[in-house]
Amino acid sequence: MNLVKVYTLTALFSALTFVQGTRATAITAPPLETQVKQVAQWFTGLFNNSQQVATNPSVPLITLSSCNVELTNTDSVTGTENIYLEQKSINRFRLYSFSQDNSAVNLSIRAFDTNYSLTGLCNRPESEHIVDSSKVLSTSCNLELFWEPTDYIGNNSPNGCPTSSGGKVVSSVTVKINGIDSLDKIFGANGNLLFATPIEFRRVDSIPEPSFTLGILALGIWGTSKTILGKHKQKSTVK
Repeated sequence: MNLVKVYTLTALFSALTFVQGTRATAITAPPLETQVKQVAQWFTGLFNNSQQVATNPSVPLITLSSCNVELTNTDSVTGTENIYLEQKSINRFRLYSFSQDNSAVNLSIRAFDTNYSLTGLCNRPESEHIVDSSKVLSTSCNLELFWEPTDYIGNNSPNGCPTSSGGKVVSSVTVKINGIDSLDKIFGANGNLLFATPIEFRRVDSIPEPSFTLGILALGIWGTSKTILGKHKQKSTVK
């Protein structure tokens, strides 16, 4: 056989073997049911952005905690993880619901009735982690989280979620096993960008076991940035 042909066939065989080997070792995304449980687990516990503040003092220090909860007066939706969020320094209380979508994890964020207080809920016994569903507002802000080998990435661009002032908030988030990176871009009613500060949350507790109550969270999605913006405006008007 011609020596050139031998070299060519050898190269083709090697390339084919490499491709097959790469495919065989590629990581396959877990079932959506597993993804929902995993991202919810990573999303709970106790976090803050103290590391970010240490290098950038202009960013406010935010502490986030959350835990798995049950809703009253409603049929339990199979495959949905409901997590109560409590944020301190910039007070924020929300219900985060993770569920299966067609090809991703759907994250739905809802606020509570203004007269409904759940402060300190995650510090109570697990049996008391109950949320009255009638006190949860029906309006929600949603985004899809897509699985990657080491994290979940999502955003709700370009539509985002409407604000009370007629503008919108476009959110991006990356959820990792030991941290959450978030960016909320706040636009005014005229479409101008008003605020956009990335927040880097890092876990300050141990990762909860899947069989136990989940415990923390949050990013500024649909809340944090609006409050930060309010404080920013107050500071800018005081000269």
